Amino acid sequence: MRDRRRQLVGFSVAALLALAAAPGASSAAPGLADAVPSLASPSQKPFIAPQPRPTEARRRPTDDLDPNRNAYSVPEAPRSPACSKFFCVHWVAEGLDAPSLADADKDGVPDYVEKVLEVAEHAHEIENEKLGWREPQSDGRQGGGVGKTDVYLSQIGGDLFGYAAPDRGQVTKEHRLPRRLHGYLVLDNDYSAFEFPGTKPIQDLQVTIAHEYNHILQFGYDAFQDPWFAEATAVWMEDQVYNGIDDYLRYVGRWVHRFDTPLTTSSIKEYGSAVWNQWLARRYGPQIIRKAWARALRTRPGGFSVAVYEAAIRAAGGSDFSRDFARFAAAVAEWRTGAGFRESSLFPDMPRQGQVKLGVAAETHLLNHTTFEPLQVLAADGRAVVVHVIAPRGTAAAVALVGRIGTERAGKVISNVDYSRGGGELRVQLAEPARFSRITAVVVNADARAAGFSARRLDWRYLTDQVPFEVRANLLR
Repeated sequence: MRDRRRQLVGFSVAALLALAAAPGASSAAPGLADAVPSLASPSQKPFIAPQPRPTEARRRPTDDLDPNRNAYSVPEAPRSPACSKFFCVHWVAEGLDAPSLADADKDGVPDYVEKVLEVAEHAHEIENEKLGWREPQSDGRQGGGVGKTDVYLSQIGGDLFGYAAPDRGQVTKEHRLPRRLHGYLVLDNDYSAFEFPGTKPIQDLQVTIAHEYNHILQFGYDAFQDPWFAEATAVWMEDQVYNGIDDYLRYVGRWVHRFDTPLTTSSIKEYGSAVWNQWLARRYGPQIIRKAWARALRTRPGGFSVAVYEAAIRAAGGSDFSRDFARFAAAVAEWRTGAGFRESSLFPDMPRQGQVKLGVAAETHLLNHTTFEPLQVLAADGRAVVVHVIAPRGTAAAVALVGRIGTERAGKVISNVDYSRGGGELRVQLAEPARFSRITAVVVNADARAAGFSARRLDWRYLTDQVPFEVRANLLR
């Protein structure tokens, strides 16, 4: 869900959902979620809640308040829906939700509707055909053409660019919601500059369809994955479908300032976490993201997205989630040089969160799970600079020493990483520190173990938050 607000609307709706579900699982990602039960909690919900379509009537005005105001107040236009090979677009011809009815070819279908179909088909071409994602779960005869993805145009306003939602009525005879679901899209009816200042209407339409259609595909793999996984993937997909727009960069600008917020948190940070997928795609190829989703239903515990990444990473290269998160954190320190990322010369610099002073007593830094702290190291002479870290026993942890020779965008990076799956003493060094324009020590809590799912918090009970890392540095002369 592409959203200007700080809270993810789809997830807050899911928090109110009364449907219970028990996702199953059949295989485990080894060594990562030992403390988590093999099945997801019955309290888990889809990452976006099932909602009525704009054309679905409500029984009475007090039923199911519509947080997105998506319900049509008049019947669909006479020619609605208009369908292409894979999509059907619905609209009304009067009232607040009506798009511009300009119709250059006089075929009864507004030009804007035809543009939506054109953009949607392009998204399908890239996501399904080029990148190989599975076709959406069919909605049968619901909406427009049989099995096609339905798109509804509505006056959404300036808070939401658009959203995807699973359809209601998919509960089984056992009163459970399946993990694979079909759904529909709702898009703004014009993306006017008045409602969406600072952006271009056609680009808003393009990246919104790329993003929201990817949610439709995600529903067909596993609708019970964590919201951060879903949103980070959908934002990453925007740039695969429309590389030249780079709308995701505004989320990256927020991401760099939330260093103490875990990667796994469902908050505004999850949109900028598309950079994690960028790094993975650069290392393993873009298919790694699709393969992660394809493994979701078979990965234990059900709905635990860290384990899904773990399984895909192990299959792709023999590494694991925590080790790769440590490598990712090291790469972020000087990512503007382009090392490890496809277009990170466009990214903001990652702020340093303090300094490591040479030759003084160790200082304690408290880190949450799946977070890291870049710390500046001032070393202008000597044979080598050395950083020592003592991480909590049993906690997957790392320290990286990253030196940049030259400028931010044209420099060369030399990086040493020490990783331990079980914490303890870590040590890294860089020779000839005087040659570097900047040296950064990156302290990493790469742990993502959890002890089950919390119905109250609608999140996993992660085990390694606010754990102490002892950090010191010295110079070898």
